Formats: sequence, C-alpha cells, structure tokens
Amino acid sequence: MAVALAAAGRYVLSRSIKYHRPRGPTCFTGRCDGCLMRVDGVGNVMTCRAPARDGMHVETQNVVGSAESDLLSATDWFFPGGMNHHEMFTANKMLNQAMLKVARRIAGIGELPTRLVPDSPPREAACEVLVIGGGPAGLAAATQAALAGASTILLEETDETGGHLLAYPGGVVDERGRELNAPAVAEALTREAEAAGVRVLARHAAIGVYGDEVLAHAKDHVLRVRAQRVIVATGAHEGGMAFEGSDLPGVIGVRAACLLLRHGVLPGERVAIVGLGEWSDALASALRTRGAEVFGPFPEAEVLRARGRPAVRGLDVARGAGAGATTETLECDCVAIAPPPSAAYELAEQAGAGVSFSGDAFVVSANGVNGATAAARVFAVGECTGVEGLRVILEQARAAGDAAAASLERESANV
Repeated sequence: MAVALAAAGRYVLSRSIKYHRPRGPTCFTGRCDGCLMRVDGVGNVMTCRAPARDGMHVETQNVVGSAESDLLSATDWFFPGGMNHHEMFTANKMLNQAMLKVARRIAGIGELPTRLVPDSPPREAACEVLVIGGGPAGLAAATQAALAGASTILLEETDETGGHLLAYPGGVVDERGRELNAPAVAEALTREAEAAGVRVLARHAAIGVYGDEVLAHAKDHVLRVRAQRVIVATGAHEGGMAFEGSDLPGVIGVRAACLLLRHGVLPGERVAIVGLGEWSDALASALRTRGAEVFGPFPEAEVLRARGRPAVRGLDVARGAGAGATTETLECDCVAIAPPPSAAYELAEQAGAGVSFSGDAFVVSANGVNGATAAARVFAVGECTGVEGLRVILEQARAAGDAAAASLERESANV
C-alpha cells in the first residue's frame, strides 16, 4: 500500500505524535514508523507491509484535517523551543484534568480497531537448524545446512526471498566471479534452498528468541519454532542522517528508492542523492535511465538542510569552503540518503550473541569465516556482522551452515 501511495505521489502519510510534524515512509521495509495508517478499521498498520487491493479504506491517524493540513501542527509553531508536556498545566488541578483529556484525545498512535480480532492458538514447528532472514546470507546458510543433513527451516518476514538483491539495480559478482543481474542471483539462491529441502516460510517475521524457541508472527497466527541451532541473517537497517529537515516526507533511503524502482515507481522527477557508495551510484544510473533528473551523489558533509512543507521541495548544498563558500538550493521532490547501514542486531542479541559499535554502526560480533558467536548454538552471517560483498557474504554463510550442522553431529556423538 505504501508503494501504491508513492506511485500516486503521496509521501505525506502521517503526523508525529507530539508536535504533529509531517511524516512519511523512509525505508519501505518495515523498519520505520512513517507509514503507519488506519487500514479497513485497523489502526497502526504498516502500509509498506500491507498488500494493496481494490477497495481498501486507508486513513491518516492522529490529525484534525488531513495529513497535508493538520490543524494540530500549530503545536509545533506555538512551542518552537520544545515542550515539556510532563509539567504543563499542573499547577491548577481542574486545568490539569482538562488538559489530560485533551492530551489523551490528540496523542497516541491511532484508535482501537472497529472490530475484534479473534484469538488463534499458536502453531508449533521444530527443526535442527533455524535460519532467520531470507536474504542471500540466509538462503546460502540454510542451503548448506540442509545439504549437510540437518532439518532446516528459514523464516522470512516479506513475501519473497532474496533480500537486498531484489532491489539492487546494478550487477553483482557471484561466487564464481561472474557479474550477474542481482535479482537473478536472488532467484537462483532461492531455487537452491528449495532443492536442498529447506522449508521456507515467507511472511513469517521472527519477533523474539527465548532459549531454544523462536517466536514468529504471520498474518493470522503465531508460530513457535524449537530449534537446536539458530543462524541469524537479519541484514541491516539503512538508518538516517542528521541534517536539518532530514525527517521530511520524501527523504528516503537509497535502498528504499531502489525498491520503488523495482516496483516500477519513480521516487521523484528530480532526485538528490546524499551519501557515497555503490548503492548511490547504482541508483543514480537507474534514475537517469528512467528519465529522472539526478543531483549528486553528494557527501553528507556538504548537505546543509532539506526544505519544504509538508514534503521535501529542495536541498541546500554547500559549495566551496572558507570565505568563498556559497549555498546552492537544488529544487527536488525526493532526497535519497545513504548513511552507513547498521545491523538489525536485536534478535541476535536476544539469542546471546554479542553486539559492538564499529565507529559508524552497530554489528553483531561473529566470526567472519563461519559466523560463530559467543553463544555456542547461535551463528550470525551477512550484513548484520559487518561483512560486505556478495562473494564474501556467501562464503561466510555457507561455512556457517556447515558449522551448524557439524556441531549437531558432535553434540549427538557426545551424548
């Protein structure tokens, strides 16, 4: 649904809770909260995860008016220096009670659903090796574990496997040194996993690790998986950048922009790219191929501010240095940012693996060769460990699959 709204030119989908500033999706992968809306009477739906269908009723939450013109946005104007809502109107009891009623009405994120969601008992599953994440690392690790004789389940939160390869618009080098189309590599890895006997569960988001049990959430049920070994391949978050106006709708991640292109949606007619790297270069090339005007990529240090209300309409960039420095304002309707990705480490940490800060981002502490972690039964592979390059990622993942299966054999022999 969020992609469909972007295709219709709608980036302003919601408002922030406290100051009612305009908000829109930045990742299109369920990592931010800018796409939360009320869908068919159910509040706080991540529209980037809701399949679009004819006749859906989609509403903005927490506004008086519309997402573009919210009367409650006056809060931002009245309190330019910030608002300490904990101590507002507390001197007078009656005034404080009235203020609490107002606060309860305008705060929060949405209202209760208009209908009850029926309870459903959790489903059960068991395996020797459970892989969390269906990107290239997860697929390779699961395939190798299955080939080594371990019963293997793979959980993927989206409806298709392949991870970031599905959206990358450039070529990638595979394990044989061949430069191939990225989605084609994703498809090949998926076929390998299925042929090896991996039980692939799409649209199952792992939400918690409790000892040897992993809890996964699907559309209409919760799944409890008991696993002897867990391989975490959760990838990385895109993160954000700290410049004025970086929270405006229309400021999205570079990978998010590539994802829109994959669905045939141009993220903007005039796109400014902030941040250097292969994703930025690939996006710039793909945008130009599709007829968009592209500014940059610019280093983050050169960006001063994003402009526009309620969505981004321009970007101020520093030109030159010292006394001769000037500011150039670029008219654009989308700003794609490429900050250093940070590991989606939460599940790995719950499972007992260590987490460290590398200077630019968080990473799961794991062996770069076979993904072993501080937790004997837990392995971590791929981007979440800071490993870069498809070739290296696949080598680490396959070694982790072998190591996980081999550790089962050693444990069985000891018993």
